Amino acid sequence: MDSPIFLYAESLGASATVMGLIAGMTPLMVIFQIPAAAYVGRWGYKFFITTGWTVRLLFVLGLVCVPLMGGILNSQSQLALVLVFLFLFNMARGIASCAWFPWIRGLIPENIRGAYLTSESAFANAGSLIAFLLVALYLGEAPKSFQFSYLFIFSCLAGGVSLIFISRVPDVLPPEEEKGKKQQAPWIEIFGNKPFRKLLWVEFFMAISLGGLAAFTVKYLRAEAGMQVNHIMLASAAKFVGALGTLWFLKTRLDRLGSRPVILFGIIVGLLCVILFGLIAGRVVALNFHTVLALYFSFGFVLSAVTMSMTRLAMSTVPRLGSSYYFAVYAVVGNLAMGISPTLWGLMIDLLSTKENMWLGIEWNEYTIYFTSVALALFMTALATIRLEENKAANLNELFIDLIRHSPLRSWIRN
Repeated sequence: MDSPIFLYAESLGASATVMGLIAGMTPLMVIFQIPAAAYVGRWGYKFFITTGWTVRLLFVLGLVCVPLMGGILNSQSQLALVLVFLFLFNMARGIASCAWFPWIRGLIPENIRGAYLTSESAFANAGSLIAFLLVALYLGEAPKSFQFSYLFIFSCLAGGVSLIFISRVPDVLPPEEEKGKKQQAPWIEIFGNKPFRKLLWVEFFMAISLGGLAAFTVKYLRAEAGMQVNHIMLASAAKFVGALGTLWFLKTRLDRLGSRPVILFGIIVGLLCVILFGLIAGRVVALNFHTVLALYFSFGFVLSAVTMSMTRLAMSTVPRLGSSYYFAVYAVVGNLAMGISPTLWGLMIDLLSTKENMWLGIEWNEYTIYFTSVALALFMTALATIRLEENKAANLNELFIDLIRHSPLRSWIRN
C-alpha cells in the first residue's frame, strides 16, 4: 500500500491525479467506520478485525492477476482494475478498522499506553523495513510487470500469517451497556466535547498536509528526477529506520511528558523536511541519493512519532461509553481529509505541469508549489496543536531540555 503500488501505477502511466486517487483510497474508505460502529458492540471487537482482515485478502488475490494480463489488456484497463481491487480491499479494511482502537484501549492500561504503542510501532516498522529492502533487491533498476505479481502474492501470504497472530490476541468485551446491541450515535455529545473537537482540528490539518506525500515524492523522484526504482525503494525503506528511532525517543517520554509536545516537535521537523524537498524541486539544492535517504528517514521518524502521540491522546480524550463512535469520527475526519486531499493535490500538480517560472532564485514548477503548499498546511497544524488540551503535558522547551539531558551523545562525550 506504499511505494510498490505507486511504482506499479507509475509503470502503467498513471497521472498525478490517479496517483493521488490511489493514495487517498485507503483513508477514504475509513468512512465506512461510521455505519459499522453501530454493530461493534453486537459482534465484538475481535470478530470485526478478524473477519475484515480475512475478506480483504481475497481482493489482494485479484490484484495478483492484473500484472499478468499485459498481453490481454492495455495499460489503462490494467490501471482501472488496480483501482477496482484497491477500492474493494480498502472498503473491507475500513469497515474492520472500526474495532481496532476500542480493542487496543481495552487491552492496554492507560499508564503504559505510550510505551506499548512505541513497541508496537517498532515491530510494524521493522517488518516494513525488511519488506522494502527485499522489494528493492528484487525489483532492481527497471522491473518487469510480472515481478509486481510476486510482490502482491508475498503481501497476501504475509496477510494470512498476520491472521494467525491476531487470533491469539485476547478479546475485550464491550461495555455492558453496549454489549449485544445496535448502538445509537451520540452526535451531540461527540461534537460538544471541546477537547475532542480540538483534537479533530489537528487531525484534519495533519491529514491535509500528509495526504499524498508518499505518492507525490515517489512520482517526483521517478518521473521528474529519473531516480532508479531500487534507489527509490531503498529511500522508502529509510523511513522505517527513522520510525524505529522513535523506540528510543518515545519509550518513556510519551507517558512522562505527554503527547502534545511530541506532536509539536514532529510537526516542526516535518516542516523543515518539506521545505528542503521544495528547494530540491526548485533546483536550489542539488538532488542526490543521500539527501533523499535523510529526508525519508526524517519523514519516517516524524510520521511514527506524531501518529503514536495522536493515538495516545485520542485514547485519553475519548470517554468509555460510545467510544466506538468517538474513534470512528476521529478516524473518519482525518482519513477523509487524507483521502480527498491527494486527489486535489494531484489535480493541482497536473494543471500546473506546464508552468515554470524563476522567482527569488527558485524555479517555481508544479512540485515546488506543491511542497510549499504542504509546508503552509503543516504550519496550520502547528497552530492547532498549540490549542490542544492535555492534563499534565509538558511544554516544548521541557521536551528539548529532556532530550539534551538524556542524549546518548552527552553520555559518550562525558565518558
